[in-house]
Amino acid sequence: MNEFVAKKLGEVLAFNNVGNDTLMRGKSALVEAIGEEKFNNMEEKNRIHGEAVIKVATEAGVIDTTLAKAEKTEAKLKAMRDLYVGDQWDNATELLEWSGFFEGAAIVHWALVKGCAQALNHEDLLLLCEEGINWHYESLEISEGELEQTGADKAQV
Repeated sequence: MNEFVAKKLGEVLAFNNVGNDTLMRGKSALVEAIGEEKFNNMEEKNRIHGEAVIKVATEAGVIDTTLAKAEKTEAKLKAMRDLYVGDQWDNATELLEWSGFFEGAAIVHWALVKGCAQALNHEDLLLLCEEGINWHYESLEISEGELEQTGADKAQV
């Protein structure tokens, strides 16, 4: 596994870490909007995928590069998120709108890693990428559905 792949693993790891940080910071608003079961599922999937990325990078001997890149990417993602969300951590609409940007970006990063996995014929990583892509599409659909309902509700007020 080369440096490019190691860094891309770091980027998807950063998405998992920032995803969980966002869930924790916005927990009360998000639980109210999407329900505790969906919220807990999101947190668990992010944790599982993050652990799996660390395992792949460790087994490939590139964990230091992966973690360094994750740290840099986390800082950028948090800065973008915090600029967007501002002081609206109790506003589920703002958090779900942010997730549209976030989940779309996560999907394309996982797709890039999927291409790497295919080229390397790395079956475990390929399976993880497919799970990651599917999961982030699911998360995007959750946000989309909640926002559509919010729009309908607010238009009637």
